[in-house]
Amino acid sequence: MKITNAVKDAAASGQRIRGIHLTFAAPAVIEVLAAVDLHFVYIDGEHGCFDWRDVETACLAAERHQLTPIARIPDTSQATITKFLDRGVRGIVAPHIESLDAARRVISGTYFAPMGQRSYGAGRPEYGQRLDSKLAYMQACNAAISLCLMIESGAGLAIAGELAAVPGVDYLSFGMMDLAQSLGHPGNPEHAEVKAAVADASQRIRAAGKRVREDFMNYVWINDVLLAGARKLLGTP
Repeated sequence: MKITNAVKDAAASGQRIRGIHLTFAAPAVIEVLAAVDLHFVYIDGEHGCFDWRDVETACLAAERHQLTPIARIPDTSQATITKFLDRGVRGIVAPHIESLDAARRVISGTYFAPMGQRSYGAGRPEYGQRLDSKLAYMQACNAAISLCLMIESGAGLAIAGELAAVPGVDYLSFGMMDLAQSLGHPGNPEHAEVKAAVADASQRIRAAGKRVREDFMNYVWINDVLLAGARKLLGTP
């Protein structure tokens, strides 16, 4: 069974990919924007408005157009990770990682053995059917799941290189607003101290052999797409 993941491949190769960041359920938007040659769909399960059916429908729409569905999850419990993966998500973005133990717990919930202890529940799109070998399927899933750890605090910054070195982590990203707040500059992610801290952490991540999101990923927030399109087409300021 061949399962693909454009995000995982790009995190490894450095090839640039494009995607859309969704904060609300809109499968039709995925279908329309697939025409501009996207590679992935980012489902914001932490700050967006999605129920489980919405997540599944978004994955269905993405798969129909050969897009990789990834999701920022609202918490890093194994139960939450399992639900997102069983609905069809191919990439986990884990927020607020501040320790190696937290990273290892996410890895355990994301991957089947021997990398982790993901629960097997015959999720979609396979539903346990048409599988000649469950072991081969589990191995294929492991090979095609991407995992991003988000650094959003000073504690995460301090161990950025160590987090990047953990097996199973594909890339890292920064939650800039929360990070700025943690560093004493609420609402100001452009502050020199914040930018310097991110640059230093990024260097340590790359030294560990991993990439940060900006190294290979171009993505845009759906709200910005709607506003930019409306202003251009309607001639409004």
